[in-house]
Amino acid sequence: MPEYDLSQVECILFEPEGNVRRLMRDALGHLRISRVQAFGHMEDVRKAFGTGNPDLLVADATGTDSETFKVVHAIRHSLLGANPFLAIIVTAFNPTKPLLARVTNCGGDALLVKPLAPKQLHERITALVEGPRNFVVTSDFIGPDRRKSPREGSQIPLIEVPNTLRLKATNAFGRTNPHELIERASAEVNEQKLLRQAFQAAFLIEFALPGLSGEPAERIAVEHLTRVVPVLDDLIHRLPVQATGSRAAAADQAKALIAAVEVAHAQTLSGMVPPGLDRLKPSALEIMAALSPDRPADSLAREVGAAAALYRSRLTALAEAKAAEGAKGFAQGGLARTGGFL
Repeated sequence: MPEYDLSQVECILFEPEGNVRRLMRDALGHLRISRVQAFGHMEDVRKAFGTGNPDLLVADATGTDSETFKVVHAIRHSLLGANPFLAIIVTAFNPTKPLLARVTNCGGDALLVKPLAPKQLHERITALVEGPRNFVVTSDFIGPDRRKSPREGSQIPLIEVPNTLRLKATNAFGRTNPHELIERASAEVNEQKLLRQAFQAAFLIEFALPGLSGEPAERIAVEHLTRVVPVLDDLIHRLPVQATGSRAAAADQAKALIAAVEVAHAQTLSGMVPPGLDRLKPSALEIMAALSPDRPADSLAREVGAAAALYRSRLTALAEAKAAEGAKGFAQGGLARTGGFL
């Protein structure tokens, strides 16, 4: 295993237990990572990100409701700190499948089991230096792509992002402009996020429409319609103030669609069939077209329709499988009861 110079790496360490925190700091020091800010309270971690620019975060997650996941999510979504692409290692004494899922879903790079040996930590940091992952952006996720192979039919591109941990470990930090690299990658992430949010709003509406036309409306349709507003709010937030061309009207279109969705939602809850349902989907597709002027409008509509149809088929398959499993359990239980009388 090659030796990297980690002496210039800046690290934030979050560990609530004092003794464990000292051991973790010693383990980092063993790797010559001496520029460590160690904290036992998450509020201090948030403050440190407001004044510093670390290359590595090592943070404890004591359960699936840990504040660590919120912090990692905020970092990846550029809501905390100046570098959404820093390396993030989450630690836990008793990792579970739900906890591993939370680490993945919030955008963490790795999960390590405590207590950590310096060798174990060294191997993980070396892996992050040698094999940095490209980032993937979806409607609700920004973070390293953890797939082993490209997803069949995936239209979501991967984004190469700067890795300041690698730049410092290989002594290349001083030969680059890391701030420019971060800004460039952040702009690309924001662009992809705009496209994904526009798609998500249209997808949610496409899926919800059939179930909103009944009396009463289907619960799952109402739930999906409710999710449209926060998606469009985020889209508006990400649009540049001085947008030009076809994008200049996208924010106004999104605001108008939010108002229409809120009216439709209120009417649905009151037991009415909203009269303006037929305008929701065209409005959502107009926003997609404004953000993707190079793509034909019918192509965007087909993509949304195909995604909604696939989603419906998956939900149907899950429901059928659950019903079959329930019927099987009922039959076995009935057979067992019958056997008691033989």
